[in-house]
Amino acid sequence: MSSVGYLGFVPVAPGTAASALAVLVYALVPPLQQPAVLAPVIVAAFVLGGVSTGVVLRRGGGPKDPSHVVCDEVVGQWIALLSLGYAGRWELMLLAFPLFRLFDVWKPPPASFFDRRPGPWNVMMDDVAAGIYANLASHLCLFLIRG
Repeated sequence: MSSVGYLGFVPVAPGTAASALAVLVYALVPPLQQPAVLAPVIVAAFVLGGVSTGVVLRRGGGPKDPSHVVCDEVVGQWIALLSLGYAGRWELMLLAFPLFRLFDVWKPPPASFFDRRPGPWNVMMDDVAAGIYANLASHLCLFLIRG
């Protein structure tokens, strides 16, 4: 679960690959585009991701946030896509993907707070924070573009 079907083991940019998969699944599975469906899926993925990341870390899976653990990127990307006003719109997908990757790499507080701490829930929470930032930034951009 933590490597999202071994996607975490792609040799280049596994986090970006997992984020791209999250956008693709969101785009191709229309029920996920409804916030009432996506929100509980995010919660379930967060819990399963935290548990599976805990298993990886306990088994000595590498540093405090191993690069092959990418379930957190899926959760964060879906948070970035969660929307009432723009649900399922290509504009949101086009903005949310690069903005999530930006905030995931940049890690402004509180994402940096979680990133500095060990443990599976901190691994998950830094991407939750990045997803919230990307969600807000995407919506602000769309609001400004649409006037």
